[in-house]
Amino acid sequence: MTKYIIHLIILASSVLACQTTQLAEPQQQQRQQDFNFGWKFALDASEDAYQADFADESWRTLDLPHDWSVEFPFDSIKGEGATGYLPGGIGWYRKHFKTAQSENQKAYIVFDGIYNHSEIWLNGKKIGGRPYGYVPFYFDLTPNLNPQGEANVLAVKVDRSRYVDSRWYSGSGIYRNVELLVTDKLHIPVWGTFVTTPEVTANSASVQLQIDVQNDYDIEKAISLKTVILAPDGSEVQSIESEHSIPSASKETLQQALTLANPQLWDIDAPNRYQAVTSILENGESIDKYTTVFGIRSFKFDPAKGFFLNGKNHKIKGVCLHHDGGLVGAAVPKGVWRRRLQTLRDGGCNAIRISHNPGSQEFLDLCDEMGFLVQDEFFDEWDNPKDKRLNKYDTHDDYISRGSAEYFQTWAEADLKNSMLAHRNHPSIIQWSIGNEIEWTYARTQEATGFFDNADWSGNYFWSVSPYSPEKIRAVYESLPEGKYTIEDTGKKLA
Repeated sequence: MTKYIIHLIILASSVLACQTTQLAEPQQQQRQQDFNFGWKFALDASEDAYQADFADESWRTLDLPHDWSVEFPFDSIKGEGATGYLPGGIGWYRKHFKTAQSENQKAYIVFDGIYNHSEIWLNGKKIGGRPYGYVPFYFDLTPNLNPQGEANVLAVKVDRSRYVDSRWYSGSGIYRNVELLVTDKLHIPVWGTFVTTPEVTANSASVQLQIDVQNDYDIEKAISLKTVILAPDGSEVQSIESEHSIPSASKETLQQALTLANPQLWDIDAPNRYQAVTSILENGESIDKYTTVFGIRSFKFDPAKGFFLNGKNHKIKGVCLHHDGGLVGAAVPKGVWRRRLQTLRDGGCNAIRISHNPGSQEFLDLCDEMGFLVQDEFFDEWDNPKDKRLNKYDTHDDYISRGSAEYFQTWAEADLKNSMLAHRNHPSIIQWSIGNEIEWTYARTQEATGFFDNADWSGNYFWSVSPYSPEKIRAVYESLPEGKYTIEDTGKKLA
């Protein structure tokens, strides 16, 4: 009976996804290729699986995104409740593909998220990895690709042997989309545009464009940079073109600015989205084209009156959503997210806090399209771990529950920057959160508040005012040893 219910839910989600009326879709970028299809997968494979000539004929063939943990039955003996009684393990993914680019082109692989501790090889050579499971990242494949038309093998190892590394179900594997980008050596890099609308009225909007141009040739290049603005219906409304010289082997950040008359604003009830189609022209020929979807809106927070979007006061009526989709696991089909968000909208919700890690591009795209306000959050742990399997403050050496705190100081800056660069053009995002419930992970901070381990106090931490005055909190805090890291120093670095 259970499998029939699951089939009906999936079928209903698919039908709803097909029936939903969508706004004008962004223009397809010629350089962008879906890289989700035709992968090979195996659990607990040989450590030689990174080698180009490794025999993977017997491996399972699947398409991404993929979460292997949700495929298993719940196991209360070998599993742990913190992560949904589902297993982790070590998974290997391999993809065979032919080199498509010519001598004057480059190829990049973009992962929107791999959970977690990933290592990536191309043709037997390690090109990098990422321990954090929620961050987008990319690599330049060009140096290790075989000549045009020849076969290549991309191998990805995912080490989820720490299967209680979170306080929720995380999933395991390449659970978000993968793209292959093929560009000219003269190109706009990955996440290389930033569009802002600093002045917005009902009659006009200023649009500021910050555009990175990478020149990987060994000679200087003279270019024209042209940006065409397309309205939500796809019609051209404005354009700008400027001349530039890009030195060899360098990246230049260029600026463009224009004004749009009578803009269609992005709002909760009318989430209008524009496109900025930027082209690099050399001798009149288009070398590269990059499309940025953006919204024109203004917002502010007033301490006395609250939140204003496009000059109108709104109550932020939101919920917190984790990255998984319940019974479908962490590799959530877009139609499932659409149905879930529509149900929330029908119930009066207008905002989402992505708890407790950066969301996927697909999820943010839907929030842009459906008119949700978003708080994008970066980390659930900073310098110290939380209490998964009683491992608060690293009180014992418990390998399977070790989370992101153990590599936070090494990777936090790069992870935060990648997330912001990838997500900064989404009009739905109105706030960034550098962390969730961090204060009580620092023993010094916890003791100074008077909330915890205080025999003279019986209140509720979540609802009560501290039993200590601000002056006493400061005095107690300053009297305690600092520890290796402090919450204020780490917070300032992240901010």
